[in-house]
Amino acid sequence: MIVADPTALLGAIFEQESERVFGFLLHRCGSRAVAEDLLTETFLAAGKLCAEGRAAEVSGGWLTTVARRRLVDHWRTSSRQQRRFDRLQREFSSEPAAPETDPDGAVEEALASLSDRQRAALVLRYVDGFSTSEVAEALGSSYKATESLLGRAKQAFRTAYDSNRNEAGEHDG
Repeated sequence: MIVADPTALLGAIFEQESERVFGFLLHRCGSRAVAEDLLTETFLAAGKLCAEGRAAEVSGGWLTTVARRRLVDHWRTSSRQQRRFDRLQREFSSEPAAPETDPDGAVEEALASLSDRQRAALVLRYVDGFSTSEVAEALGSSYKATESLLGRAKQAFRTAYDSNRNEAGEHDG
């Protein structure tokens, strides 16, 4: 079935199903912001089908299945990211010189000051040992864009780290 106006059809589907799908997501993730993001992703997938003339495939059950998959992807990503951050923390704290070189948490503060994407790129590259190509694939970007991201992330980390260390030194002295 080809629909003359996929936007109108998607609007009707959204009107009919959005509250139910949102409730499904909110009940499982407990975060209104996350549920809203996942609802958006779910209806983007529905919009794609409608635009392809495949609106007949979009049903309440289909939307719930897509929403469930988006939620599982979110959990996997969150879990992986938390494990990476934990690994990064252990990496810095397990170095023999770590207590002397970062007694005030400058490394942790510097990492926290980075954008999520910069932090993820650095963790993937320098903690998990991914190649630049693997980081690019994991982040869904090109090799060149990832090289640039890593360069900016390293510079931002250095700047934040130096700033944190200098502030700590001023408080000590």
